[in-house]
Amino acid sequence: MPFDYESNTSVVVRVLSDANTTTANPDLSGGLTTRVAEIINDDATIVGIKWNQLPSVFVWVDSANEEYSSLGVTGPTNNRKFKTVRYNVLGAYRKEGAHSSHAVAMLELYRLAENIEGVFQREMTLSNTAMIVNPVTTDFLPVGELSGVWVKAVMVKLEARYLFR
Repeated sequence: MPFDYESNTSVVVRVLSDANTTTANPDLSGGLTTRVAEIINDDATIVGIKWNQLPSVFVWVDSANEEYSSLGVTGPTNNRKFKTVRYNVLGAYRKEGAHSSHAVAMLELYRLAENIEGVFQREMTLSNTAMIVNPVTTDFLPVGELSGVWVKAVMVKLEARYLFR
């Protein structure tokens, strides 16, 4: 049976959505001036980022590797495999108003990055669907203009390891 990318990516989105409440620990929007408006299961470069829906978080699969978990009887029902999946988690944040400084926007982006990382450091098994998940790299992307609004983004790369048949 092939690995189910769709449902496993949906779990990553659900974990982020569940953490986007004031009672969550950590809160995905904790410390931000504006709460995360949307968590989207799609590639931001394809669906586009809408300035009036920021801050937003996008999740999509970047790459995956597969290997057999052990030697033994082969065949479709007996093969157990490991799958390492790398997810892109892009957090996009807009500069609030004409008078707020770039430094304030950067602090907000740093908090968003910390919150995304914190969610997956706490939820290390993606609701028991993965053996382990870990944020492996965090990149702060250059500023861009979107419909007259300045947008900054952070890309958190998650690596999840699964065992499946």
